[in-house]
Amino acid sequence: MKAWFALTLLLAGCRTTPEVQFVRDRTGTVRARVTRTAGEKDGPVQFFSADGTPTTYGTYVHDSRNGIWTTVDREGDTLAMVQFDRGRKNGLQAYWAPNGQLLRIERFREGVPDGELYRFFADGSPRQITWYHRGTPEGPYLEWYKVDSTSVALTMGQFHEGERSGQWTWLYGNGRVNKQGRYTAGKATGTWRYWDASGRLANRVEHARE
Repeated sequence: MKAWFALTLLLAGCRTTPEVQFVRDRTGTVRARVTRTAGEKDGPVQFFSADGTPTTYGTYVHDSRNGIWTTVDREGDTLAMVQFDRGRKNGLQAYWAPNGQLLRIERFREGVPDGELYRFFADGSPRQITWYHRGTPEGPYLEWYKVDSTSVALTMGQFHEGERSGQWTWLYGNGRVNKQGRYTAGKATGTWRYWDASGRLANRVEHARE
């Protein structure tokens, strides 16, 4: 019993109390408030802009970012929420414009993209849809390009093991087909057709078939 009591006291004495460290820039302005334990960043952390406005806050565990990290603007509105697991992005990540419009949402697993990626223009219209499998594009791919204030061009196809595969199509801003052809393992194959903006077939190119 005495030995157990002595061991308990020894372990208690080995514990290090967390301490808060303020990091300042050359002007003396506080730019970060960091919690440290035994020399490691371990606990809540908060970063500040030059005028003292909070910008980002999150948590460290043994010097690695962990949990949800949030970035805000001067009004306190959320600009980003990024999830970490021992220093690596993990889970759903989201980013917003200052006006509150969602700009990007994506899923990570163990530090690499794994799942859906959605991007949006500032007006909320779609910009990109891509799917990933363990860091590699896999599945449907769509990307929109604003030609002017009233028209949006589109590229659509699919990936397999990170390479373009199957039929790919490019559309003009007026919705007509610009060009179309097939990929095999990332290489253009077979007949590719090209149209002008009025819909007239302008060219045809033959590629080797796999």
